[in-house]
Amino acid sequence: MFDFSPCPTFTAPQPVRTAPHAPLQQSDLWLEAADRLGSDARLDRIGDATALVLRKRVPMIGELALVSRARLELTPDRAAALRTTLGASHLVINAETTEDACALAQAGFHRIVAPRMIAELRLAPTPDAMAARLMPKWRNRLRHGQSQGLQIRRRPMQADPKHWLLRAEARQSARLWYHPMPPEVIAALAGSAPGAGQVFTAYHLGRRVAAMLFLRHGRAATYQIGWMNAQGRNRSAGPALMWRAMVELQQMGVETIDLGAADPDRAAGLARFKRGTGAELRALGGSWLDTTWARRKRGRARARAVANLRGTQHGHLLATATAPFRNA
Repeated sequence: MFDFSPCPTFTAPQPVRTAPHAPLQQSDLWLEAADRLGSDARLDRIGDATALVLRKRVPMIGELALVSRARLELTPDRAAALRTTLGASHLVINAETTEDACALAQAGFHRIVAPRMIAELRLAPTPDAMAARLMPKWRNRLRHGQSQGLQIRRRPMQADPKHWLLRAEARQSARLWYHPMPPEVIAALAGSAPGAGQVFTAYHLGRRVAAMLFLRHGRAATYQIGWMNAQGRNRSAGPALMWRAMVELQQMGVETIDLGAADPDRAAGLARFKRGTGAELRALGGSWLDTTWARRKRGRARARAVANLRGTQHGHLLATATAPFRNA
């Protein structure tokens, strides 16, 4: 029923210093890419957890720090001491769990971005087991895609910010009004470890009709880019590509895939597509800010201090830090 044709044997990813199933923003791959881009990134101990922290010193503003999607298992007391522990004037936490979000709120952090839903797919050990978890409608679209004469090829992504897929996503994002990860960042991630970026491309009669980019990190992978034209949509290239990626990534040693944003209210079709793979939806904790400017104030004055920080000429740093990644 499905294409279970044997695939080449792949070399498993190199051992990591961070947790093997950690999100992309807490992976060795992210750490290496940040170093390539000249960012100040390091691993710090926060209680019993190890977290990747990005830092930047800005004149007249002070030390800014970002901790994105680390499982911190915070208590209110530990959260209240975070900024001092990290030696930062201003600290942004993109909370991985709702429990950490509650601790941050109780500690006096100011929420600057609401929580979002993501889809997480745990890959079964065999294609048959993965197929059994597919939703019936998704399985039907997969059958349709596999009957359309599509040729699917996988290639490692070159570390080139002008890669055709990055240029295609730039055009797609302008049309659909979303903010993609900067091409320079994706190129740095793809170049930070052999085979980190894997591009699956669907062709029909020799022409590209759809493509997906996955970033491998530890025993996990992140679905970073999905591009498709009208022909690809008509021929159900999306399920065909995703299925091939699931099978081949599992053979490469990947155990979980972060499929990214899956909000049933704001993007119901995208959420259905991701859930159709057998993925489960989970709420993140939102983005939270603690700043010395706000700690010195109370009530409305505190809210104004937060707004002033976001409105400075360096506010783009907070915007970049808290912007959700597009994994469509």
